[in-house]
Amino acid sequence: MFAELVEQWFSVLTFLSDKYRALAAEFISVLIFGLVIYLTAKIVKWVGHLFFGSKFMDRRFPRLMQALKHARFLGTLGYTVSALVAINLYSIFVPEQGALLAGFMSRAVGIYVVACFMMLFVSALNVLDHLYGRNPNVPLRGVFQVGKVIVYLLAALVVVSILISKKPMYVITGLSAAGAVFMLIFKDPIMGFAAGIQLAGNRLLKIGDWITMDSHGADGTVTDITLTTVRVQNFDNTFINIPAYDLVSKPFQNWDGMVQSGARRIKRAINIDVETIKFLDADLLKRLQKIQLISGYLKEKINEVRAFNAQHDIQESILNGRHLTNVGTFRAYAVAYLNSLSTIDHTQTCMVRQLAPTTGGLPLEIYCFTATTDWGKYENIQSDIFDHLYSVMPEFDLYPFQQPAGRNVSMAARVLLKQEKTSQK
Repeated sequence: MFAELVEQWFSVLTFLSDKYRALAAEFISVLIFGLVIYLTAKIVKWVGHLFFGSKFMDRRFPRLMQALKHARFLGTLGYTVSALVAINLYSIFVPEQGALLAGFMSRAVGIYVVACFMMLFVSALNVLDHLYGRNPNVPLRGVFQVGKVIVYLLAALVVVSILISKKPMYVITGLSAAGAVFMLIFKDPIMGFAAGIQLAGNRLLKIGDWITMDSHGADGTVTDITLTTVRVQNFDNTFINIPAYDLVSKPFQNWDGMVQSGARRIKRAINIDVETIKFLDADLLKRLQKIQLISGYLKEKINEVRAFNAQHDIQESILNGRHLTNVGTFRAYAVAYLNSLSTIDHTQTCMVRQLAPTTGGLPLEIYCFTATTDWGKYENIQSDIFDHLYSVMPEFDLYPFQQPAGRNVSMAARVLLKQEKTSQK
């Protein structure tokens, strides 16, 4: 025993009684024991930095070295080695005859060992989190956080068992009565962990996805996925934290499929004033035949209509036979115009269709996909398409629907435009 050896050294101090010499020897022995543990931790940490902190390791494994430094793994490793040293040197430095001191030191060393191993496991999880926690394909940060919670709980369980000198199973049995309280306290982590498993397992979400969730006012990019929350940076540069469980229990829209496809949909309607819809007369037909995009379409349709009317002996009447309309011709023009654009993805659905008439006119919907998902380019392409279609509508004697306040002005403008065209002829 080291304490007995120290006590023999103190035997020269004859002015001290045997009791005080024993206490002084025990105290010095414990101090030396603590100093040995401290120096062991520092030496292991220094050796670790000497090896892992070399330029060769930084060049060879830059991400791993950065993760080790960020998690302070070498420091916790040094403490863990010192804890192993403490276990092996405890019987040498701590005397067994001092019941009070021995009991205190045994608990202190036990708690120190548990704390060191807890820090080592948490540090290892931090290293893994730094390396793989922000994996855009499989968000593992929530899993690592659950691992930390488990480590903390186990460490707390062992520390309590050490303090009360009981086995961990005894503590677990006692805590089972308070299980409902723990379930209430850790409700969010448990629900978040379950939701995180569903999000990762079903690949519903990953870092970098653009999502919209109206119930939480989210419209932006996922920047982080943790145990209980998903952090979203909105397009106005604000941040919002969404509970992970809500992403499983409530609907949200993930735009990642659109981004991966490389095409984004345009789905917008032009409301046409139904009073401007009519059959094509000779003057309008002659004017529209000059448009290159639909000249072939008009030629084919005219021959088809004439053949049908001749076959059925249709008399010249607007109510008999088949006739071309300005809205149908405009729809054909819109389709031809979309097919002529290089900014439209022609491998996707592209059409112009009529929707059910409403009090706001006849909706003529443009349905197509742009060849890019870039937001700015998408908006420019969509605006250019509708700028053009609105501008050419008067050539077909069609006008968009307007509310009554502006409709009278629009009608007057149409009359003036017709008079101007008549005078030009």
